[in-house]
Amino acid sequence: MSDVFVYVQHLLGIGHVRRMALINQAMRDNGLSITVASGGVPDDGIDFAADRVVQLSPCKTADSNFSGLEDPNGNLLGDEWKERRKTELLAAFKASAPKLVLIEMFPFGRRAFRFELIPLLEAAKKAGIPIICSVRDLLVRKKDPAKTQWMADIARKYLDAVLVHGDPQLFGFDRSFAQADQIPDLIVHTGYVAPAMKTGATVSREGVLVSAGGGAVGAELIELAINARSHSSKFGQSRWDIVTGPHFPAARFDAVARNLPEGITLHRFLPDFRERMAGAAVSVSQAGYNTLMDVLATRTPAVMVPFAEGGESEQTERAEILSKEGVISLLDLDGLSAQSLAKQIDRASQPANVKIALDGAQKTASIVAGMIKGQV
Repeated sequence: MSDVFVYVQHLLGIGHVRRMALINQAMRDNGLSITVASGGVPDDGIDFAADRVVQLSPCKTADSNFSGLEDPNGNLLGDEWKERRKTELLAAFKASAPKLVLIEMFPFGRRAFRFELIPLLEAAKKAGIPIICSVRDLLVRKKDPAKTQWMADIARKYLDAVLVHGDPQLFGFDRSFAQADQIPDLIVHTGYVAPAMKTGATVSREGVLVSAGGGAVGAELIELAINARSHSSKFGQSRWDIVTGPHFPAARFDAVARNLPEGITLHRFLPDFRERMAGAAVSVSQAGYNTLMDVLATRTPAVMVPFAEGGESEQTERAEILSKEGVISLLDLDGLSAQSLAKQIDRASQPANVKIALDGAQKTASIVAGMIKGQV
């Protein structure tokens, strides 16, 4: 048995997992036990910070355009797999016998998984336990208004709360969700989910840290950054650490490693990534939620190139907002060269002190604990 049953499905990157792991740890710090049902491809480098992890029959997206679902071997998945997944998920829920269900993104994302999530919501509703959605600050906008309305309808029918991991001082959930006014009583802005950094003596900053999130995308940025070092007047002799991410294609990783210039170290991942960022002179990355939170938490000068394939708009939109606030230097991959990237790295400055809440994990844990105890 567990206090909280958490559903997480990563398809391309692992940003959702990192954010949920911080929330899970905060819930455990509040004395709650956590069972995670994970539908993504298992990876030894992923830590859900849970008491128990149930691995569902795994899947990933077929490509960066999210055109379909496939198994880890690249085989397209159909109705038989869906039925198996639904059975596994409901069995995990029953075995967990939780006091609360927390679903990441759905119904504001993961619509392709409604075949198993609607039955899960029905089961939780029948059990009479609270149901919460954990969702990031910005959604990818839908071209079809009917899909957006469907999100509001599902939220109204099943959810007890929509915990938005953002701060209305910067912007509210209504910026990217037009039907927010239909569920105002459900929406709670928790603040951003950012890592709690250790306080202590100020560390001198040196070198450049380049990262590509989970590594499923971002190869072009990695290769541009490697070539940019020789064009940097400020950091051309400094140490550069390149972190590809665990899902960076193996063949491409080997090819990059074979031709790596002196002064650059290539990593699959760094267990002390945030500490490395705190000591870096400049961070170069895509503009995912978690990387931005690392920048804000460590106050590291940052150059960011948002991922914008497959209709993904949220990285670009969030990055544009924080760029205007003076938090990051924002670049567009189209037309970007090693020379122009080097110039931006040389010009990068410490982030402006933007006053937004970064204690979203702790607030989420407090809300969940309160709902379980019947105090909300």
